[in-house]
Amino acid sequence: MSRKTHTKKRPTATKPAILRAALPVRPATTGPEFITEQQINAAYAARLHGLPLIPITAWAPQPNGLVRAHLTGGLSLTHGPAGFTAIDPCPNGAHHHTAITNGQDLRDAVETATRCTNLHGQTRTLTLHQAAATNADTQTLDVADLRADHDQAQPHPAETTPGYDIALAAAEAHGHAAAQHQETNQ
Repeated sequence: MSRKTHTKKRPTATKPAILRAALPVRPATTGPEFITEQQINAAYAARLHGLPLIPITAWAPQPNGLVRAHLTGGLSLTHGPAGFTAIDPCPNGAHHHTAITNGQDLRDAVETATRCTNLHGQTRTLTLHQAAATNADTQTLDVADLRADHDQAQPHPAETTPGYDIALAAAEAHGHAAAQHQETNQ
């Protein structure tokens, strides 16, 4: 006697799917997935020196062994064996590197970079207001003095070039031939 076994499809497990949906999705990290000793030291030293609260994970390890945190306004804070260095961009396109020992030093460094008037070897681009003020401060120039030496008509350089007359004659002959050709075709 043979037994018939009914093959019945088992329902798929729904429990893992429910669990998977309930678990939070881990965001992609941009830095290392581990925290280095330098990051911990930098965050701790920043708090001891009265600097802004910077999370441990905000300190990014650099290839030279330092760690750097990027703050608002383009300001970067670097920590190494020598202490903290603020790297702050100035309005003239350079970056000011300032040694920092406390929160007041950091505020002073930001203020100094904001008020920087040094061009750092670059040409200055004036705003419209600055250009108007500069234009008002310029001297008037007497154009008659400039024209005194240059009022005589100068010949065109091609007119003094050897072979110019030959080229001119050829162009005129070509022009006459083209005009005659058009007259005969009409």
